[in-house]
Parts: sequence; C-alpha cells; structure tokens
Amino acid sequence: MKRIIVAVLAGSLSLFVATAQAQTTLPASIEYSEEVTVEDGNPVALYQQALAWAEGKFPYTPKTDLQAKKESREVSLTGTSKIKMAAAKASGPEQEHAVRFTFLFRTTSQGYMYSVGNFRVVPDAKEPTITVALNEYIQLLSQARSNDRTRNDRRVAAQTNAVASDVASAFRSYMNSQPVLKDGAVGLPNDNDER
Repeated sequence: MKRIIVAVLAGSLSLFVATAQAQTTLPASIEYSEEVTVEDGNPVALYQQALAWAEGKFPYTPKTDLQAKKESREVSLTGTSKIKMAAAKASGPEQEHAVRFTFLFRTTSQGYMYSVGNFRVVPDAKEPTITVALNEYIQLLSQARSNDRTRNDRRVAAQTNAVASDVASAFRSYMNSQPVLKDGAVGLPNDNDER
C-alpha cells in the first residue's frame, strides 16, 4: 500500500513540475520572413521598389522609424496595428490595444529577403511609449484568471499572426507587380527591348 501511495505522489509531483515548466516558458515569437530569388534582378531597382512601397504603399499606419540605407540596400520601418481582446467580465466591451512591429527588407546576392516581426504591444493607451514584447504579453494573458473564458492569449496570437501574414502578402504582391530590370539595366526598357 505504501508503494502505491508513493507511486501516486511521485507521479503527481512529476505532472506538477511539467505543468509548472510549461507555464514558465514563453511562447515562440511570431514572425514572417521570406527569401525571394530574382533571376538577373537589379539590386538597386529592387531596393528602390521596396523603398517606394515603404514610403507610399505601406498599409499599417501610423508608421515610424523609416530608415533607408542605400549603401547596404536595406529598408526598415515600424508599423502599427490593433488587436482586440474580450473583456474580463462577460458584459464588458472588447478591449483594443495597439501593436507595433518591424518590417525589414534587404537585397541578397540572389534577390531579396524581407521579414515582419519584433511585435510589441502597447498595454496602456495613456502610455504609448511603453511596450511589452508580444510573447511576454501572451504569457501574461495566459496566466490571467479570466483566460479560461476569454482565451485572449490565443486571440492575440492569432491576430498578430494575421497581421504578419497580411503585411508580407501586401509587400510580395507589390514586388511581383513591378517590372524586373536585369542586373546592370537602369530605367525603363527601350522600344527595341519590347520586341
């Protein structure tokens, strides 16, 4: 009988330790990145196209910290989106928070790469300069008492995943719609090249 009780206690303790470890580990960060091969692509033209998109077509505003590095052919900026969460009380309204993220573009020897990541949540609209890393924020939500009902940790993860995917899709669509200039070519093709 003692052996059974010891075995049950040991099993319960190991489950408790595993659960405690699972709760203290942070969720994986949400990021979308892709490396695109462009045959005979002109790095200068690719850089200029990405910069034009960042300056005029970027869909998630307000945008800040736009940096264009012509020498290294890199473009980066910070975009803003909103996430909605269920209220802790069933009768309460949804809560909306700003989420900021980084878009990064650079040319490579084979084409270009871009990424959408480094998500940060603004937990208090009255303090817009204070942000919390997304994975830490999701961890805090998962530990909230009301999370069994609201599932805000999953809501926030799904919404930010959608933002990363949408930004990437908008950028890739824009780049695919642009003419490809062969390496060394500058400007538009002349009439002879179109035949």
